[in-house]
Amino acid sequence: MRLQPIIKAKLEKFREEHELNNISDGMAFEMFANKMILCNHQPDAFNVENGLFDAVCVGGSNDMGIDGLCIKLNGILVSSLQDAQDIFELHKKAEIEFIFIQSKYKEGFDSGDYSKFINGVEDFLKEDHFQPHNEKIDNQLKIKEYLFSNSVMTRWTTNPIVRLYYVVMGEWNESQHIIAITRQFEQHIKALNTYNEILVKYVDVSSFKRICDDNENLFSTALNIIDLFSLTPVEKVDNSMVALVSACELLSLIKTEDGLLRKTLFEDNVRDFQGDTTINNEILSTITNDPESFVLLNNGITIVCQEVLPGNRKITIKNPQIVNGCQTCSVIFLADQKSYDLSSVVMTAKIIATKSDNITNDIVKGTNRQNIVYDEAFEITREFHKELEQFFMAMSNSNTKLFYERRSRQYSDNPTITSFQKVNFRVLIQSFVSIFLNEPHQGHRHPFKLLQDFKNKIFIDTQSQYPYFVSCKLHQLFEIYVKDHRIPRHLRTYKMHIMWLFKYIAAGDSPNINNGKAINEYCKTIMAILENEQKVNIIINNAISLLEKIINEWTTEKGESFKHGIKDSAEFTKYMKNYLAPKEEDSKESTLECRGRVLKVGLDKHNRFFGFISKYPDNIFFHQNDNPGLDYKNLINMDVLYNPIIDSVTGNEKAIRISLAQSMS
Repeated sequence: MRLQPIIKAKLEKFREEHELNNISDGMAFEMFANKMILCNHQPDAFNVENGLFDAVCVGGSNDMGIDGLCIKLNGILVSSLQDAQDIFELHKKAEIEFIFIQSKYKEGFDSGDYSKFINGVEDFLKEDHFQPHNEKIDNQLKIKEYLFSNSVMTRWTTNPIVRLYYVVMGEWNESQHIIAITRQFEQHIKALNTYNEILVKYVDVSSFKRICDDNENLFSTALNIIDLFSLTPVEKVDNSMVALVSACELLSLIKTEDGLLRKTLFEDNVRDFQGDTTINNEILSTITNDPESFVLLNNGITIVCQEVLPGNRKITIKNPQIVNGCQTCSVIFLADQKSYDLSSVVMTAKIIATKSDNITNDIVKGTNRQNIVYDEAFEITREFHKELEQFFMAMSNSNTKLFYERRSRQYSDNPTITSFQKVNFRVLIQSFVSIFLNEPHQGHRHPFKLLQDFKNKIFIDTQSQYPYFVSCKLHQLFEIYVKDHRIPRHLRTYKMHIMWLFKYIAAGDSPNINNGKAINEYCKTIMAILENEQKVNIIINNAISLLEKIINEWTTEKGESFKHGIKDSAEFTKYMKNYLAPKEEDSKESTLECRGRVLKVGLDKHNRFFGFISKYPDNIFFHQNDNPGLDYKNLINMDVLYNPIIDSVTGNEKAIRISLAQSMS
C-alpha cells in the first residue's frame, strides 16, 4: 500500500527505533498507530520504558477485534493493576478513560472490520464477557474490575469516558453503514448507565498526520489578539512580545482536534497539572465569579516557539511550547469542558521566538522561580541528576551506549540513539530500587511512589553514580533479551527479579550503596562481565533457571494459592534471598546447589582442611569445619555441588554442604 510520504517516513523511523524490521507492515502500523494516538493523551508515556507499550498493543489471537487498548487514570496511562493502585493511592480520586484503537493498513473504511471492533469493545465494557480474549486484554479487564470496585467507585469524579479510534489510511467518506453501527453501539453503552461520554473518532490519513504532528508540536496556529507590544532585543532571540488574548482564543492553541488537552505543549514545564489545589481552585473561582479581573490576578503564560509572525491583529506561532502556565491553561481547558462562560476572560501571553536550547532552559528556570514546590516533579532538576546524565555519557562507548533521558524527548532529534539506548527517570528508579536496594517486588511501582517511599535513601549527592548506571545497563540487557525472544514469555513480568538474580550470580551480594569505594569495585566487576557476551548468556540463563526453580519450590512449600502475585510479594523476595544466602543458623534449610571444580586444598594452622572451588568472578572458599566427612586428600580437580552463604564473621562468601557431583559426560 502507498502511504502518505510523511507518515511512511515516520513509520520507518518508528520501526528502526523499536527494531521491528522483522514483523509485517500491518502489524508494525498497528503498533505505530497505538503509540501516536496514546502519545496525544500522555506525551511521555512511552519514553524508553517498554512495559506500557507492550501492554497496550493487544492485537493478535483472541484480540476481540481490538489492536490497542489502554486505561487512563487521572491523566496517566496505566500498564498494570499495581500501577492503577499506586496512582489511586496517591490521588484518592478516580478520573477514568477507556481508550480503544483499531488500525487498518489499507485505504478503505470497511464496515465488517469496524463491526468486529465495536462488538469487541462492547463486550469489554459490559459486566459479563463472552468473547475469548488474550492475556493482555485479561490484564486490562483486571484493571477495569479494580476501578469498578466499591472502594474506588466512591471516589469517581464522574463516570468513565469511552474513546474509540478507528484508523484507516484513506479518506473518510461519511460511510452511513459505519455511522449506523456507531449509533447502535452508543445506545447499547448508554443503556448500561455506567459510562459518561462516548467519543468515536474516524481517523483518516489527513487526521492521522495531524495526530503525528501534534505529538512533535510540528504545527502552526494563528491567534486573534486584543493588543500587543514588542519587548527589547535579546541576543539569540529572533522576536519577543507580550500579547493580550482571550481565553476562548487560547483554546484553539491548547486543544487537539478531538478535544484533548494538547499536553505536548507543556513538556518543558517543571511539573504537570496539579489538579484540585488551592491555587487552581482560585483560578477557577475567578473565571466563574469575576472573569473581568482574571487578567489582573493571573500571571498569564509564557510561550517559546521557533517563529512568531505578528500582523493584522493576529499572531502566527510555529512549533510552540508553553514553558510556564500549565496550571492556568489546564484550568481554562477544564472550565471549557464544564461549559463555563469564557467570553470575558482575558490573559497575557509572553511569546518568545528562539532556536537556542540554552535560552529556552533559562526561560523555564526564570519563569518558574517563584513557584516554590518541594514535590517529586522537581527531582530531575536537582544537580545529582544533571551529573548523572553526564556520567552516563562519559561511560558510553562503542559497546556500552546508554543515555539518561532526564528531560522528556531529550534525544528525540538524534536518530542514531535507539529506544534501547535511552533510560528515563522511571526506568532509573525502578531498576535501582530492584537491584541495589534488593527490592525487586517494588520495581514495577509508580516512580512517584518509589520516590516517596525511599526518600533520603536514594539520589544522595554523596553517593556513587556507578550503581545507578549499572542498574540501567542490566535493564537494557533484559529489554534486548526480550526483543530477541530469549526470555520466556511467562517470566517477562519477573524482569526485576531476573536482573537482581543476574547481579547476585555475577558478583554476589552488593555492598552498601553509601560505601563509595566498595560499590564502585563491585560495579566494575559486573561491567567487566557485561562486556563478555558468553558469560552474560551463561549468567542470564542461570538466573532464569534459578528463578523457575525458586518459584516451583515456593509454590510446593506454600501451596498453589501462593502461585499468583509472586512478583509483588515482599515475602517471596525474602524467600528468594534466604534461598541464595541463608543465615548460618538457617543454612540447613538452603536448597540452592551450585556446581564447581575444586582448585586447591590445603591445611590451616590448626591442621584443618580448607580450599577453593571455581566460581566466576572470584573462586569460593570452603573449610572442613563447615564440611565434615569429605576425602580432602583426593578432592582436587573433582566436580562438586555446594551451597553458597555469606560468612557472618568475614562478610565473604563461602561454600557449605559440599558433595561430589555426578559426571556430566
